[in-house]
Amino acid sequence: MKRRTWLLIGSLIGFAVFSGCQGRPEQYDLAIVNGRIIDGSGNPWFRADLGIRNQKIVAIKNKIPVEQAKRVIDASGLIVAPGFIDIHTHADEDVVRIPGCENYLSQGVTTLIGGNCGGHEFPLTKLFDEIKKTGIACNFASLAGHNTIRRQVMGMKMGEPDAEEMARMKDLLRQEMAAGAIGLSTGLAYLPGTYSKTEELVELASVVAETGGFYASHIRNQGKNITVAIEEAIKIGEENHLPVEISHIKLADEDVWNQLELIIRPVEAARARGVEVTLDQYPYTATSSGFASSFPQDVFEGGHEKFLERLKDPEIYNRVKQTIIANRLTSRRGIDKLEAILIARCQKFPEYEGKNLKEILAMQGRTASAEAGADLIIELVKEGDASAIFFQMDEKDVEALMKLPYVMIGSDGGLEKVGVGHPHPRSYGTFTRVLGEYVRERQLLSLEEAIRKMTSLPAQTLRLVDRGLIKTGFFADVVIFNPEEVKDLATFTHPHQYSRGIISVIVNGQEVLADGQFTNRRPGQILYGQGYRPD
Repeated sequence: MKRRTWLLIGSLIGFAVFSGCQGRPEQYDLAIVNGRIIDGSGNPWFRADLGIRNQKIVAIKNKIPVEQAKRVIDASGLIVAPGFIDIHTHADEDVVRIPGCENYLSQGVTTLIGGNCGGHEFPLTKLFDEIKKTGIACNFASLAGHNTIRRQVMGMKMGEPDAEEMARMKDLLRQEMAAGAIGLSTGLAYLPGTYSKTEELVELASVVAETGGFYASHIRNQGKNITVAIEEAIKIGEENHLPVEISHIKLADEDVWNQLELIIRPVEAARARGVEVTLDQYPYTATSSGFASSFPQDVFEGGHEKFLERLKDPEIYNRVKQTIIANRLTSRRGIDKLEAILIARCQKFPEYEGKNLKEILAMQGRTASAEAGADLIIELVKEGDASAIFFQMDEKDVEALMKLPYVMIGSDGGLEKVGVGHPHPRSYGTFTRVLGEYVRERQLLSLEEAIRKMTSLPAQTLRLVDRGLIKTGFFADVVIFNPEEVKDLATFTHPHQYSRGIISVIVNGQEVLADGQFTNRRPGQILYGQGYRPD
């Protein structure tokens, strides 16, 4: 009898405690109320409030009373979306020096992927340790770059790797995958990646298949041979059962403008047979890189000193010059290529930054011609190269590619300090340009589809299982923006300009941009790949 009495009393106490907990208001670190949510899936927007606690989204409700949150953001008239994921950046080059990531936060970007185009900061353990010390405003992940690994083992050797060299490259890639790399990238138009053959890349990529990840490629050719280049990338992934991500897709040769089938045919054929192929794109008609890829690549074998020595031979110099004229300074459409190439950064001659080749030749008192332009380019590379902006795409192709469902948005930009150099405006305006120009003004995409290309599609490619959507249990990476005002302001003439219309940016539950102002918080996390081994 006594036992039954105590059981009854215990049950009543438990019920009272449970009822009391149920009646107590749930507390949130942050609530976002009255906004229109676009969840990143591509579905239409809906109205709801978000509750955020301990870095994550814990509630999506019709109404969250303001007294239940420590801080409330009223998003009336605004869009609430997942933070944008930039799958293609070169942020790893400056992430320790510019940890505030301001030029990306002003676009609504919350996650940066580095290590693209075959190059990464080596070794990754050192980079990640430095990031942990400084902190970072955005989340960050990195690919391991084939060019970096090949250079570590083979230097600027032009030949194929022997068995020992291949084994060492594979060991280094395993090391970087264990350090947290999310996959392998190649830059096959850049040194020394251009020296590699497909078989080398197939074998090296097998290391990624051991632990999981994906293969990203700046392919060998973005002009007349783009189909062959795409098929090579697909082969490397397909033989290793890896997803394939083709970087900054474009038709970058006026001879193939408007021939989208050169891209669509091989990609959709591969997808039809079960190969996961995706592409990324920036919304501009100009590229940006160094000049070395315009040279015959054999002249660089052995390094810079060997290159300088070779140029003393008149025959070699003339061969280099004619190659540059053919690759960079010839137009069958009457385009003035000297005006279409703009110097972005030049350490040796900073006075050239922001000027095109014709303007620089005028500064030097030289007549503007293809021959003089080629001589100028050779001089720049002899002095350590320069970063340039090349206007070489057609706007119709940019629009057509953007509409493809498997194309996501990526800037191909880097972290920038305001006023330093003359960078491509994509580093400041890629995502806001899509939202303002291509969604609102041109109505090329719906707002929901554009946001899917910036959030869940890259998250899916990266296998980020808890980011890229507005969903309970997901990390609270959130952007709040005004759909009527969002706009890129950076231009090729004045690139150092933050975007307009991004109101708030939240990374892992903390505001890094509040009411349009940077908060200087650094809540970003390193996002490790599937092969990560912390020991």
